[in-house]
Amino acid sequence: MYDADQSGKNRFFTLSTLSAAIAVTTALSGAASAAEIEEVVVTAQKRAENLQDVPIAISAFTGDNMKAMGVKNLTDLGKFTPGVEMNNDTPLQPTYSIRGIETGDFTVGSDPAVAVYVDGVYTGRGAGAEIPLADIERVEVLKGPQGTLFGRNATGGAIHIISQKPQADDTSELNLTAGNYGRQSSDLLLNRQLSDNLYARFTASTNRRDSFADNLAGGFDTGNIDTQTYRASLLWEPSANTEVLWRADYGIMDQGSALRTSIVPSLQAEAGGTDVFGDYALDTPTIEDRDSWGTSLSIVHDFENVTFTSITAYRGFDAHLQQDEDGTANPDYKFGSANFDEQTQFSQEFRLNGATDTLKWTLGASYSREELEHVTDAYFTPGSLESFAVYEGVKEQVDVLGLELTTTQIENMAYLQRQAMIAGGMEGAAVATFVYDLMVQSGQADGLLQSLGAPTGVTASMLNRDQMIAQLTPGIRDWVMNGEDWNESVINTGDYRSAAIYGDATWSLTDKLDLTVGARYTADDKDFSIASSYQNTLPVSLAGGLVDVMGPNGVVLFQMPLPSLPSCESVQSAPCIPAERFGMAFNNNGIADLKQKLSDSWSDVSGRIVVDYRWNDDVMTFVSLADGFKAGGFNSFSAAPGIDPSFDQEDVTNLEIGLKSSLFDNAVRFNASVFAYDYKNLQQLDLVGAPIPNYYLRNADAEGRGAEFEIQWAATDNLFIAGNYSFLDTEYTRYQIIESIGETEEEHSRVGQPRVGTPENKFNLMAEYSWELAAGGDMSIRGDYNWTDERVGSISDPARVIPDYQLMNLRAGWNSASDRYSAALWVQNVTDEEIAGGYGGTGAAIGASPAWRFMPRMYGADFTVRF
Repeated sequence: MYDADQSGKNRFFTLSTLSAAIAVTTALSGAASAAEIEEVVVTAQKRAENLQDVPIAISAFTGDNMKAMGVKNLTDLGKFTPGVEMNNDTPLQPTYSIRGIETGDFTVGSDPAVAVYVDGVYTGRGAGAEIPLADIERVEVLKGPQGTLFGRNATGGAIHIISQKPQADDTSELNLTAGNYGRQSSDLLLNRQLSDNLYARFTASTNRRDSFADNLAGGFDTGNIDTQTYRASLLWEPSANTEVLWRADYGIMDQGSALRTSIVPSLQAEAGGTDVFGDYALDTPTIEDRDSWGTSLSIVHDFENVTFTSITAYRGFDAHLQQDEDGTANPDYKFGSANFDEQTQFSQEFRLNGATDTLKWTLGASYSREELEHVTDAYFTPGSLESFAVYEGVKEQVDVLGLELTTTQIENMAYLQRQAMIAGGMEGAAVATFVYDLMVQSGQADGLLQSLGAPTGVTASMLNRDQMIAQLTPGIRDWVMNGEDWNESVINTGDYRSAAIYGDATWSLTDKLDLTVGARYTADDKDFSIASSYQNTLPVSLAGGLVDVMGPNGVVLFQMPLPSLPSCESVQSAPCIPAERFGMAFNNNGIADLKQKLSDSWSDVSGRIVVDYRWNDDVMTFVSLADGFKAGGFNSFSAAPGIDPSFDQEDVTNLEIGLKSSLFDNAVRFNASVFAYDYKNLQQLDLVGAPIPNYYLRNADAEGRGAEFEIQWAATDNLFIAGNYSFLDTEYTRYQIIESIGETEEEHSRVGQPRVGTPENKFNLMAEYSWELAAGGDMSIRGDYNWTDERVGSISDPARVIPDYQLMNLRAGWNSASDRYSAALWVQNVTDEEIAGGYGGTGAAIGASPAWRFMPRMYGADFTVRF
């Protein structure tokens, strides 16, 4: 439980630290130094400004920065950004977390909590957001709610990727990379001036790498990379006041999906390993395919005192993601999943910007429509359903006995129990138990008894449970041992519309004091559907004989005869038990026939108030109060009685105090902020429910507080040093119980616990030394170091903690005197740290929790030629 007194101490510490920093930086701002840090221009407030003049906590990275860091995508960038986690094991299901705010939903019933923009265009689905960072001008990571200027789904913050525009020159550049594990990458950049006012730019990128471990089960690889990306743009300047920019991109991904390995000791040993970092054995082929495309047209016209901007965009993708959820090749634990997505989105934004000596303002309106279809497939064997039933039984025994065991220990016990049942000829008993209890719960058993002529008043709940399970076991045993695979499918469709109007203005109250006020009204309308049908049947049969009918207090009232009846699946004539009576689904809480058409709408006014004060030309402080809004949505597996298929919108209110400073004639840049936020109706995805657990989104409340510090120091003309540190403390303050799917008060134990995947401390340090060569040209050596604190690895089991880890990257580069040639040698994860990125996942439902890992040591060389 979080200590309120400790909360006060933490807040006092961070505020005291920031106050001291303000005093020190103000005193030092007049000192002199020879070296300078280059200015970074950002568009976080929808206008071009010096990063140091924007009263928002921003981490900005230029294309040159990212190349020197070895950054290829947003996941790489997140490792070195304070307060940000982008530890994604697959680019088609990314999760972006800023200050602990994220949405982990892999379906399409909800929206992300961190908005990703590419050249001013919002990317509505995570599967289309992860793009190669080649030929990029910069990436801006805005922290805290950005609801006013960036709109909905920016409760945690916003990530803006800005690509290079065509230039007024003729240049060509070829970048080649080769490395271990068969790494081969290339970037071809072409820029041409077609006429006095028309310019074109084209980029072609490829990235390939083999798997970094071997599949001992054979047949396919996983964890490899194979992508191609093409971008084209045209810039037309018909007049000195008008700019028309057209952009288009097309991407192809065709690779194996994430490498997930079981963390259950017995399953690891069975595959010949002892941990999650060696070779692996999987039986579900992993697939990660995507075709993505997009185009946009931006028109900017400067009037005398106002700038008009129009951005029209159309984007879409087709994606197929297939994964091995259990992390093993044991057929008795087979659990594969596949997600198929088709998505298109149209967006339009109009914006007016103006400025006078004392006022800067922005007015805008936007509209977007997203149409999508999502299919979720699940692949099991009858043996994996038996493993699931055994695991559920072992969990129940542990609860009854009051044993304090970890989830991994329980999963291992279930594996050993399963092996004992196989050795004892008890295959099928666990599924028979599970099926009978489900039949009783759903009323199917009562219908069967009536069809068999049971005496009036006799219900299934009155029958001797052990005897009835024994009736069912023989028929199910053969099916568990020899039955066909059990596959399921759920189809979702969505038609989402969103419209907004917004305004933001900054008044210069004095030469030093500015006041910013902004607000946005957003209205979201969503139509959604769920479709699932009977896809599998259980071969339920009766062995026949006498069954006790029980009265109150366990007294046997009489014995009722049951006939010996096979399943109609196995015979062509009656009498038999209709197999369709026992259709069931692992999805949708066991309800196999489900069709729902849903519709809902949400609206909100979000805003910000910021006061910033410039102590002198080099030091600025600000205080901001901002909130963000994320529309509600729908549970993609909604079926449990009593559950509202839609969930509420979420809101975040953030209070922040910040400092931005450029010291010693801009030789030192020091930025800091402390913040506290209140998170209402957080949309939390969780694997819960009984008798069949499933993924449900429910609303929870949380709060967070923290501090971030960033420093850059141009120590000399040759030496540059930078570092950052973030502190983050999060906790749930409310966790809603879903009683209709079997949750109990124990779920309230999560109140006071930290959010998943949010390290309390994170530290980065970078140093680069460069020098000129006597023969011309220059050399540079760079090192990047990251340390990330431990964090909770699974929402379903907060006791699973991912250990802290450290990463070190090194790079040595050379640039020719003519600037035509460049070359570099690099090593990532120099010490070959074994780092787990996350635990749990869907495989936890059958007692086979997996983990995914970071990359091992990677090394290679880059070569660039410009012509």
